[in-house]
Parts: sequence; structure tokens; C-alpha cells
Amino acid sequence: MRTALFAVLLLAACSDPSLHAGVSLGSGGLSVYPAVSGRVAGARMTVSP
Repeated sequence: MRTALFAVLLLAACSDPSLHAGVSLGSGGLSVYPAVSGRVAGARMTVSP
């Protein structure tokens, strides 16, 4: 819940926001995780669980 709140606040303060999914293939199989990214004060920030 705290991560979701941080992501919403980050989106409100950033320019060029995007939501995407990361994919990882390992010995345990395929995993997909969401990520939110955007620019804050000229720096690229990414939040993922």
C-alpha cells in the first residue's frame, strides 16, 4: 500500500510518466512485475515492488 501511495505522489510531481511491466526469466520460471517511471527535476525515477 505504501508503494502504491508513493507511486501516485511521484506521478503527480513528474513529467513524462509511464507504466510498464518488467519480465524476468529465471530458474523459478517467468515472472512479471509492474513498474512506474517518470522524470522528477531532470532525473529518471522508477518505482517497482
